[in-house]
Amino acid sequence: MPHVPTENTRSRAPSSAAPLAHRSPRKLGLIPLVCVMYLVVSGGAYGLEDAVRLAGPRLTLMLCLIVPLTLSIPTALMAAELTALMPVEGGFYFWVKEALGPFAGFVEAYLTILYTAADMAIYPVLFAGYLSFILPLGPTAQIATGIALVWLAGGLNFLGVRPVGMASVVLAAVLVAPFAALVMVGLPRLMHFTMPTPPLFGADPWGAMAAGLTVVIWNFSGWENLSVVSAEIEHPRRNYLRAILIAMPIIVAGYVLPLAVSVSGAVTAADWGTGSFSHVGYTIGGPALGGALALGGAVMSFAVFEAAMLWVSRMPFVLARERYLSPPLAELWSATATPGKSILLCCIVFTILVPIGFVALVVLDVFFYMAALALELLALVRLRKRMPDRTGMFTIGGGRVGLALVAILPILTWAATFGLAVSAGVGKADFILAIVLGVCVWPAYAICRRRYGGPPAIDPPPTSINP
Repeated sequence: MPHVPTENTRSRAPSSAAPLAHRSPRKLGLIPLVCVMYLVVSGGAYGLEDAVRLAGPRLTLMLCLIVPLTLSIPTALMAAELTALMPVEGGFYFWVKEALGPFAGFVEAYLTILYTAADMAIYPVLFAGYLSFILPLGPTAQIATGIALVWLAGGLNFLGVRPVGMASVVLAAVLVAPFAALVMVGLPRLMHFTMPTPPLFGADPWGAMAAGLTVVIWNFSGWENLSVVSAEIEHPRRNYLRAILIAMPIIVAGYVLPLAVSVSGAVTAADWGTGSFSHVGYTIGGPALGGALALGGAVMSFAVFEAAMLWVSRMPFVLARERYLSPPLAELWSATATPGKSILLCCIVFTILVPIGFVALVVLDVFFYMAALALELLALVRLRKRMPDRTGMFTIGGGRVGLALVAILPILTWAATFGLAVSAGVGKADFILAIVLGVCVWPAYAICRRRYGGPPAIDPPPTSINP
């Protein structure tokens, strides 16, 4: 049985975890943490429309039931265990660095920056796309709207973690409401569910599987991301696990139920794409529901972006503290205890990436994310051996078998996605670009160490971090 962390558990920090640069009094409580986690991982069923078009409704439904078992639950369990063990600012970077060494830690950060750059550029694109269903926007106006979203979310993050948490509570409620209404209005479709007409596998089964897996993985990933701001969470050892237990069923149901309502009895998937949930809502619930879902898509894009910015902007901050990036990025604004220059840098990068297309961004995002996740899973196994004393902390149950399943299932999911995509030619050029960028990690590491010095040769002493 797993051990659940207790309030009085003695704090431990590994030797490689740098001392916290700040102790902000503005911390995320459990409910805001659940809402931020919901937004970071999901934000609603928006984004699944392309999976229906690429893989078909039957296969997409099946993948939405399988991927949580092979990816989401193992990743969430890993995140809960390692956050309980090491609740430090920088999260998974320090997990990997402590377990596998400084170079592996840099690789983890490098891959994270690559996939977050792709991921964060997706949401302004989606925001403009959904908004164009309400207001007529040309291509230039859509790009300008996406860039405006980047800076609005960045401005909110300048104010600190608590405003982001409070905004996330409101935005999560706004996002859940239209899909809850869609499911309630479409309840007869669920009770008398009719399998969609298109077959499970069409003329290109491997290509459909690869494309569907890529989009579904993107929708179900990110459970460990908030570990980067562990020091800004109230009682992270206890509340991170609780937030996962609350958010997981909400997120899975939030994908499966609206999708089942929408594709019940569907005769084709060729017309599916961004905004299809709005069209279904209009069909079964009238203009009010259709408009609410379209508006919800735009709100989702902003909500997920501003919540993700909370942890993404901490990565340059952590790397600057580790002496891999320019020291000014490690500076905090005294008024809000936020890494202002790091947030500013992220806004500039995301502005540049907004014009890139959705599918290419998703392929790059998933490849880099899964590569970084592989290092985190290796760190999980290694730290179980190196730091076996987990008294009072949450640990994954099932002994070696449970640990092996958690470590292996996500890797198999990634291998299947990558192999299918390359063999079928789906996004092949994007995967080749991802491999090239991944190989560049070594020269990037050498340049950063030469210019900024890298972490000190002698690790700082252990830091006491309040749970």
